[in-house]
Amino acid sequence: MFLLFLACVTAKNVERAAAKYDLAAVYMNEDNPHLAIAELEEAVKLNRRSPDLWNALAMAYVQRGAHGEAEKAFKKGLRKDRDNASLNLNYGYLLNNLGRYDDAIERLEVARDDLTYAEPAKIFNNLGWSYLQVGRSDDAVAHLEEAVRRQPNWCGARYNLGAAYASQGETMKAAQSFEQVLISCADEFPEAMLHAGGLYCDMGQIEQGVAYLNEVVTRWPGTPHATSARERLEKEQL
Repeated sequence: MFLLFLACVTAKNVERAAAKYDLAAVYMNEDNPHLAIAELEEAVKLNRRSPDLWNALAMAYVQRGAHGEAEKAFKKGLRKDRDNASLNLNYGYLLNNLGRYDDAIERLEVARDDLTYAEPAKIFNNLGWSYLQVGRSDDAVAHLEEAVRRQPNWCGARYNLGAAYASQGETMKAAQSFEQVLISCADEFPEAMLHAGGLYCDMGQIEQGVAYLNEVVTRWPGTPHATSARERLEKEQL
């Protein structure tokens, strides 16, 4: 009878933890990580075995900018489930932002090996970016092409692919990839227009390049992107 009582309490704690998780998700959507963290810290006390709760707490810390606490939470979650794709992906994202690219690659490669994960494009994109930062451009291109194949309208992945092509000296492919970004997300990626303009100038297609550079100056005046565009236009003596 005593064991049955303990099982009942455990089930109740799991239920209470899940309710706190749901409330924390609301706070996260409202861009209020402080309240989310308070709920999730209580949730993990109620159910320390859940990797999902540790993952959510870690991401709330990331949103608040508490990177050290986030890393501790990720590690605790991975002790519960070291192959968890979501945990490894999010931890890899944090490590990328901290400039720890080799560590990020280690986590993201584990995430990539989970063929059941629902959003593999995220893994391929982050892993491709990590490879690019450590100079493994062939691996970067391969993974970013896969990210784009799986999610063709994702501008962030296409932008990263353009950067990877540029690192290989594939100038035309890079310019075309940046142009694909501009079709859907020009307002969000002024740097894509800047890079496309510079690449077309590099290829001798001055008219096309100058058109992009002038548009950067016009659409984003007073920004570093406009300054860079003006400098390139001056270099072309235009």
